[in-house]
Amino acid sequence: MTVQDYKEADELLQAALSRINFDLAQLDYRRALKHLEQRGHSQPQMARVLGISQPAVNSALKTARKVPEAMPGFSGAGPYEICQRYALGKIDRAQLIDELTRWEYTPVAEPDWLEDVVPGPGPGSWFEVERALGEGLIDGSTYEEVLERKFPSAT
Repeated sequence: MTVQDYKEADELLQAALSRINFDLAQLDYRRALKHLEQRGHSQPQMARVLGISQPAVNSALKTARKVPEAMPGFSGAGPYEICQRYALGKIDRAQLIDELTRWEYTPVAEPDWLEDVVPGPGPGSWFEVERALGEGLIDGSTYEEVLERKFPSAT
């Protein structure tokens, strides 16, 4: 690789990390709005503090109400979010491995017949960890360590 190749790779990495940071910031913002509403704060009050209109708060709350909460004892609402937080340095590797090992993964439906259409894996499934690996949020050694600890008979 040339110096220019490394520079371009670094720029791509920074853009990817910025995108992850943006996604998590949106999640955190929406959860914060939902919590404010649950604690009885009015939309006009939220609008004043946030510097946006009351209709904008109302619209944001419609989306926020659908955002899943982080699971108690975990840094996210699912394995993928946990991996995103790790990729940004918001949690360390030990916490990542601990949380991914303790996570109760959603089972993936098996078809009754070969012709049956099986819906894609749902939220909270092991496929979220595989996705995180494929997107470079975690590395192969981390993936293998979690797999070995969570499913010792599979390795």
